[in-house]
Amino acid sequence: MSIFVIRHAQKAMGEYHQQGLKFNDQPITEAGFASARRLGDFFRPIDIASIHVSEYLMTQQTIADVAKGKGLVPIVDSRINEIDIGCIEMMSDEQIQTQFPQFWDDYHARTHEFRMPGGETGEEAEKRIRSLFDSLDKTKHHILSTHEGLTRILLCSVLGLPPYKRHLFTIDYASITVFSYAPEFGCWTVPKVNMVVGKEEES
Repeated sequence: MSIFVIRHAQKAMGEYHQQGLKFNDQPITEAGFASARRLGDFFRPIDIASIHVSEYLMTQQTIADVAKGKGLVPIVDSRINEIDIGCIEMMSDEQIQTQFPQFWDDYHARTHEFRMPGGETGEEAEKRIRSLFDSLDKTKHHILSTHEGLTRILLCSVLGLPPYKRHLFTIDYASITVFSYAPEFGCWTVPKVNMVVGKEEES
């Protein structure tokens, strides 16, 4: 079986805050919808047991074509919301560096765990995404439509890296990262990272 983890497609610029959600809730762009249609084509021959999305519109729109084609209703799960960046969402680099100098240094050093100002640590985000990831039926295929940071953190977790090393991975819009379970070894493998459907290059 495999768990296909998809970063949301390209999102629109601008302010789209929604009641009940902590951060900006942008829809995807026309280019994003084109990427979503390509995902629909990619998953057409694959038997998918469940689709899980974050609370944010961008992840739900990204996977809508796939869900429709499979006759599945995506399950909204806050455990795959993006890492909580606290109060710095609308701050410039200069403002962050001035107001949170220790965080700024820790963020760029990447030598130990750190907390986003007013938000969470990578370890906390790892714990919540793993609680969903590890609960899925290992005999079936599943999709998680989530965000860049969460995908990076999950990669670190599966590969045995600390979550503060998540900057080592590049995760593009609408890319697919595949985690496959190897029952003979009782562990996960990662056969594909940052695969973008329609691109010749993939890593």
